[in-house]
Amino acid sequence: MKKLLVLLLTAIYLFGGELEDLYLKGGIKAVQDKIEKNLQSPKYWSDSLKDKDLRYGYHDDKSRLIIVADKTAKNISINQYENGKIKELQNNEMITGLMGEKLLEGDLKTPVGVYDITRRFTPPTTYYGPVAFSLSYPNLYDKLRKRTGSGIWIHGYPMEGDVRENELETKGCLAMKNDILENFEDIVQNNKAIVIISEKGAPKSNRDDIAVILAELFAWKDAWTKSDLDRYIGFYHSDFRRFDGMKLAEFTQMKKRVFSKNESKIIEFQNFNITPYPNTDDKNIYRVNFSEKYRADSYNFNGDKTLYVEVADNKMKILVEE
Repeated sequence: MKKLLVLLLTAIYLFGGELEDLYLKGGIKAVQDKIEKNLQSPKYWSDSLKDKDLRYGYHDDKSRLIIVADKTAKNISINQYENGKIKELQNNEMITGLMGEKLLEGDLKTPVGVYDITRRFTPPTTYYGPVAFSLSYPNLYDKLRKRTGSGIWIHGYPMEGDVRENELETKGCLAMKNDILENFEDIVQNNKAIVIISEKGAPKSNRDDIAVILAELFAWKDAWTKSDLDRYIGFYHSDFRRFDGMKLAEFTQMKKRVFSKNESKIIEFQNFNITPYPNTDDKNIYRVNFSEKYRADSYNFNGDKTLYVEVADNKMKILVEE
């Protein structure tokens, strides 16, 4: 009830007398239904996002570090995202492995995509500099596309021997001069950081894409809540894979059995992080993270959800669900 009251007060602030009248005529349920409908509108989200810097996506986190690495330009920058604004904190040269998307272990290529820094550590040898940061390659999207390999780091230059910068390249990692790396460490420390690695210039998301994704997420949730199978499955790409590799046909049959129970469900989405996902196929892909609360008689869940989605023709299609 407390959450419904907060929702009502927020809605009245945003929509004025319209929702007050609706509440007087139909009660809190009518207001909630109206809000849910608004949340499924790209126009609503486009208006809400108009003052935000969305070049590296949309983030509900009040403060987040976004690291952008451009393999072609040999450039890496640290950007502070705070309350919808972006400030560049550091911009420096780097070296990488070979060009092209990483496909196999040992191909010496630096992956293209979106990753998280998973830990800071001291490298096993001085060849990698004084400190290193491990990246979450391969992510689920990589794994389901049969990408292999591991041990992708951000690290430094060799600390011993004759270092010839023009001859340096990595085995797939990102590397920078040690004095720059130490400044990098001072900024990143143990903060949450997204690392966007591109090959064709830094990716740029836009307001229309973000508005479509947010509206479609709430429409997908609405279909899920109402057990509307056809509408629900309509949000999935024909090449969809679930976290366990399940394809769309099998996933549809599984959901058909679940939805046939007609269980009452409460589903809540919060804390969105929507990041443009670079790729060499020129597809318009985003990584979408959010908090999900799911409550039903047979199953409860409270945790993080990750989707990889493609936006085309003002529609969102789910490629991968974790």
